[in-house]
Amino acid sequence: MVTRVRLFISAGPGEESARELLGRALAELPVNIGWVIKRTPDVDSVPECHIFALLLGADIWAPVGLELWWARRTEKPIVAYHSPANRTPAGQVFLQENTWLDWKEYADLPALRRTFLKDVSRFLLAHPDRYGVTLVEAETLRGFAAGLDQPPPAPVLAQATGAAGGGVILAPGKDVTPGARLVGDR
Repeated sequence: MVTRVRLFISAGPGEESARELLGRALAELPVNIGWVIKRTPDVDSVPECHIFALLLGADIWAPVGLELWWARRTEKPIVAYHSPANRTPAGQVFLQENTWLDWKEYADLPALRRTFLKDVSRFLLAHPDRYGVTLVEAETLRGFAAGLDQPPPAPVLAQATGAAGGGVILAPGKDVTPGARLVGDR
């Protein structure tokens, strides 16, 4: 049975624009799948997620450490990103104590977007049957991921504008939520 991908994005309040960018980037993927996006501080959603994304800026905020602990304890795939910002002492310690993570540094938001989309593409290609990725979509996704190595200009949001609060992206024809209706339907 095809399922929606459950993504958890763990980040402090200083990373709102980065978190929003990741949520918006998922819509660029050339696959017809649904997403459920949860975020800090919804610790209870971590064990239910399929992939855990961690964003670290200059500082670490509660409950990001607890969310990471839960992701590790429940053996979730973890993708971790950090900015080159000067860190607070707590941020430095957090980064040093979690060297086991495959941290990926990003210079700016477009670089984060490209790296995240490559990681998510690899995740989907590793689990095509679980998420209903067809053979044609898999080939298209491979080409899309390869094209991410050429940095195109991407819009940079100065402030969060609404998508950072979590949400659901539905896959047309695959997702049927009981009792749901489209906006404008009566």
